[in-house]
Amino acid sequence: MTAIETPSAPLIVAGATGYGVWPDNSLEGAVRCLAEPVDGIEIDALLTADGHVVAHHDYRLSRRATRLDGRWLEARSPPIKDMPLQALAAFDVGTLRPESGDSARHPHRTPMDGVRVPTLEAILAALRATPGAPRKLYIEIKTDPQDPHVSPDHVALTEAVIAAVEAADWTAHSKIIAFDWRVLRLSRVRRPELARAHLTIPPVLADDVKRLPDGDSPWADGCDPRHFGGSDLAAIKAHGGMEWSPHFSQVTSERIVEASGLGLRVGPWGLSKPADIDRMLDLGVFSATVSGPAWGRGRSAIAR
Repeated sequence: MTAIETPSAPLIVAGATGYGVWPDNSLEGAVRCLAEPVDGIEIDALLTADGHVVAHHDYRLSRRATRLDGRWLEARSPPIKDMPLQALAAFDVGTLRPESGDSARHPHRTPMDGVRVPTLEAILAALRATPGAPRKLYIEIKTDPQDPHVSPDHVALTEAVIAAVEAADWTAHSKIIAFDWRVLRLSRVRRPELARAHLTIPPVLADDVKRLPDGDSPWADGCDPRHFGGSDLAAIKAHGGMEWSPHFSQVTSERIVEASGLGLRVGPWGLSKPADIDRMLDLGVFSATVSGPAWGRGRSAIAR
């Protein structure tokens, strides 16, 4: 399958290495996901101070899931972009802090000791070592045009991610996804055959967007939906997009029809409940990013 072909059935991708079951963005989670009936895994990508791409969601280490020498992290960590890889390797990110409330939200998640923030190279090595047809890798490049003090530089991180994917010969099986559409423009210029998906901010978080002086969103890279009749799908198309990747709650049959008319695929995220997964599959989405342990309707084995 090339980057632009459409599968015969929706792809099931384990979000953040199956964060509903195993430590998110971990090598341990990735390896276990690849033994499950999923078509690929998704990770969040950041850049360390010494130029290593690592898998981690937040710009800082989370106090909800980080221990140092067996003790929970109490103080706010430096931004990961300011930490060298060796310093980052001292922290254990395998267990959720019991009193944080995250444990209750993820009752199926297995606590683990000795889990470190992995490099993208380690994740790619696990994919290459998995038998059978190559699995997909969705890479969410985590940059924030509103807060460059904690966010890595979008050019440096995007270039480093693409270089790692190229070095592993995984370009045909990888996809760059981002809320920061500058990343997607750069990816299209740098490696046009590499699949891309435009993430869109859910309405519940819309008030967090700090508008530019001209009223545009800094996330939209000059293609604010307000210039396209309020349609984020039309804005994605104008930005050179291939795929709309929204929170699943935004996906309706009407929006599927709109996306199809624009030649855009739809790849929702945030899925965990079987009923929601079923609804997305019934709507005919291109892919569904799920947290586990429910991976998809009737998927006891991966169709190859």
